[in-house]
Amino acid sequence: MKIFNRSLSIETSEKLQEVNIRGLIESVLYESRIKEGFINVFTGHTTAGLHLSNSDSALAMDFHDFLNELIPNKSSYRHSKGDFGKNADAHFKSIVTGNALCLPVSEGKLVFGKWQTLYFSEFDGPRNRKVFVKVIGIE
Repeated sequence: MKIFNRSLSIETSEKLQEVNIRGLIESVLYESRIKEGFINVFTGHTTAGLHLSNSDSALAMDFHDFLNELIPNKSSYRHSKGDFGKNADAHFKSIVTGNALCLPVSEGKLVFGKWQTLYFSEFDGPRNRKVFVKVIGIE
């Protein structure tokens, strides 16, 4: 059994942004040389998230429109009234998307559905973010 760790930096340029990180994660997997196992992707930010979705960029924009309708940025949020900033909605969006994913690795490749890709979701940018990747398996 082998364990391989990597930390990645993601710099976002928008307040709300979807960053397709599938290629970055596939590069980590290739570097690990692990052929069978699992890959865990995690971000420790409370105003960002990770999710699988369709690779259509229009759908990524629709996703943010949907989240903005579901979770508007309201001045009535207690968090928005304190010293923490006016970003309670970004925290809620992070809770909805989650901040960790575990994907299977088979024959040295990530296992995805036909149209799936892996997104890093920015809800309070622009910022410099970190994503931690752990690959566990056999060569």
